[in-house]
Amino acid sequence: MFELYLITFNCARNLVDPESLAPSLFDAHLPSSASVPDVVAISLQEAAPIAYSFLGGSYLTPYFDRVSATVKLAAKLRSDGTEQLDHVATRSLGMTALMIFAKPQFTERIQWMQSAGAGVGLWNMGNKGAVAMRMGVSCASPDDVLGITFTAAHLAPMEANVEARNRDWEKIVRNMVFLNNDTSGYSSSEELPLLSSVSDPPPENTGLFAPENHLFFAGDLNYRTSDNAPGPDAHQTYPQLALSESSEDQFARLLKKDQLIREMDANRTLHGLEELPITFPPTYKYTLRKVQRLGPHKRSTSDLNQKWGWAKHRYPSWCDRILFLPPPPSAPRLDGQKYIALPVQPTSDHRPVALFMRVHDAPLKVGIQGDVGARSPFPINPNWRVRRDTARRLEIVVGIFSYLALTKKGNAIVVAVGGVAFACWWMATWLQSR
Repeated sequence: MFELYLITFNCARNLVDPESLAPSLFDAHLPSSASVPDVVAISLQEAAPIAYSFLGGSYLTPYFDRVSATVKLAAKLRSDGTEQLDHVATRSLGMTALMIFAKPQFTERIQWMQSAGAGVGLWNMGNKGAVAMRMGVSCASPDDVLGITFTAAHLAPMEANVEARNRDWEKIVRNMVFLNNDTSGYSSSEELPLLSSVSDPPPENTGLFAPENHLFFAGDLNYRTSDNAPGPDAHQTYPQLALSESSEDQFARLLKKDQLIREMDANRTLHGLEELPITFPPTYKYTLRKVQRLGPHKRSTSDLNQKWGWAKHRYPSWCDRILFLPPPPSAPRLDGQKYIALPVQPTSDHRPVALFMRVHDAPLKVGIQGDVGARSPFPINPNWRVRRDTARRLEIVVGIFSYLALTKKGNAIVVAVGGVAFACWWMATWLQSR
């Protein structure tokens, strides 16, 4: 059995603050005196500004380096510096990214890795969408390999866009196709993961729902607690932290209106996936100005404040979620241990969410005792590759124009080019007048 730790965090296009996030990063890990988890998968949304996200590559390096620094510091604080987590791989699609870290002894068990991505934003670009990595982990028997799929997702925003979020889920399932050694623009990591032992990878062109694989789906899914935007006075009824610690009663009433629970019960989205019970406050939307920045290695938590700083124009909602596909009945179950929201961060209007699970070291065998394995709710789009490549070309164009228009360096390039063009025009005019 190994320990799996999943985190989802909407970074609000800002650099993560390691000093604020690291002290609480492993709060969902039980017990508090335990060592760091064996493998950590982090789903990031709005990981960087749109220009850097669409251009990818080295433009994203500073943002991913901050996350890596956070994980490194969290492991150091958790183990007094005796344990470490190595970076295994990073993949991104537009503004959504997935980073995987693991203990060195777990990395040695990774036999192969695949990746996939599907944009669901404007013109199928990656301002919204999902990116995933699938890896094979060796079990007790040398011939047995356990497949694990991690998915990071970001769906359509706004209270009223429930059907759009459901369609985004469908598009992700239809267009998420896994490849070996993916060299598309959706792979922002500049190197392949260094695996200690590599076996033959499984067949390519498989979808999100693959037999004999654990599936985890984490991200800013954007399902809200109302189908309409709040009125001018609605914020007066938003739940607040009470000194009597009875705030759970306040947000429990709000949870009954959760769109995701409603849509899953109606079998309209995230088909077949499950979620541990939610016992934490809404994770969105907080106002940044009310989040106090504390000193090095101090906890920055809204639960230390006497009032939650909700934004008045959005209903408090559980936008950030982590779900999983339950294994077949005859397979060892997933042992969900703790599902919590981490403290409010000074860099984002979302709270990170973490899930700690224990996973049995046993492959999932399809067909045993009548098990049928994972069944996809939608077939794969036969034109997924054309869709992906077309969207990637559009991302490059949008990324270039965004870089020129929205960044200081881009503005400097525009001014320089404009200055040269004006100088050439002036010189030509002057020569013609002589």
